[in-house]
Amino acid sequence: MENNKIDFSDMQYDLLKELFNMGIGGAANSLSELVDQEVILSVPTILFETPEQLANRMGRENVVFSVSQAMNGPFAMHSIIVFRPEDSFDVVKQLLGLHLSDVTLAELQSEALTEIGNIVLNACISVIAEALGESFSIQLPVFRDSKTAILLEETMEDGSDLLLSIVVKIELKQNAVNGHLVFILNADSMTNLYKTLDLMLDRYS
Repeated sequence: MENNKIDFSDMQYDLLKELFNMGIGGAANSLSELVDQEVILSVPTILFETPEQLANRMGRENVVFSVSQAMNGPFAMHSIIVFRPEDSFDVVKQLLGLHLSDVTLAELQSEALTEIGNIVLNACISVIAEALGESFSIQLPVFRDSKTAILLEETMEDGSDLLLSIVVKIELKQNAVNGHLVFILNADSMTNLYKTLDLMLDRYS
């Protein structure tokens, strides 16, 4: 697998998309229960790009609130849930209750978002792990209030010149809140993912 070329077949690509489609279904259900309203998640967009391209696409100077988790299993992956600060406040308000003051909500914001990220990301990964018949070890969630470029720099491993980014748009229907779920794999993990998808296709054939 060359650094500038990904040799995923159409069947592998479709299977990968279906895996994450199932995963985000679990994530949407969990988030919907937390905020007590319908949550719409887009079909995953799968992109092969450099770290620089990822940072630019997400807006490297944008300040975001995020919760990230690293995980290892049949392949390693970083999962991140990202909200704009103003949108994250609305999510926390919806979760903790409209009766709390803005001052109290602001004080509880990082803890509440960390819990949301933990539940949503774990729900997604548990569905994917079940479909794979594998298990993942998942590290504790990390909350960050930072620019996108700093978030990615602190989240990703050094030396990754090519990434697989799986991006899902999040929308809370009643509040018009938008966010993103992002799953990032480096080149080594892509090789392992390639083998995992091949094994799954062999089982299905």
